[in-house]
Amino acid sequence: MAEGLQLTIIVLFSWGTLAALLVLLPALLPGRVARAQQVAKNSPGRSFVIGLVNFLFFGVLIAIFSQGGELGGLIAAIIFLLLLAVTAVGLSAINQIVQTRLYPKDEGVKVGLKTAVLLIAGGLVPLLGWFVVAPILLLIGLGAGIIALVRRKTSPAQGTELPF
Repeated sequence: MAEGLQLTIIVLFSWGTLAALLVLLPALLPGRVARAQQVAKNSPGRSFVIGLVNFLFFGVLIAIFSQGGELGGLIAAIIFLLLLAVTAVGLSAINQIVQTRLYPKDEGVKVGLKTAVLLIAGGLVPLLGWFVVAPILLLIGLGAGIIALVRRKTSPAQGTELPF
């Protein structure tokens, strides 16, 4: 009985902190989240495919490293945490996209938190949320985050300036 209560408290706390993270990241990394937002909005299919390919690649890499003792486990944990960080940037961008669609005239922390809670709740629906909505959102978020981190900034007058 006590274990079930502890697990419930941990899960609820985790969901609340995830909602706060999704609202906080655009303030901490505005350029990266804005680029991830453009990518996720303009090409969600491409983001999904890139997220899926990278998830499979790094998943295999994590599985291989985790079999390598303490050092391998540490490397696997670092890779996993980096994947989670990039996915959080993409999910924050998706949160902003959904926020502008649901509340076009409202902005602010309260609206962002409401949107984040709705996204998290959508992923918690038994079966459909667990196996369809949450994986799709996570893979699009991972792909958009990777594209946003890898893509270079382009200037509007690109090619008109001398490189030196």
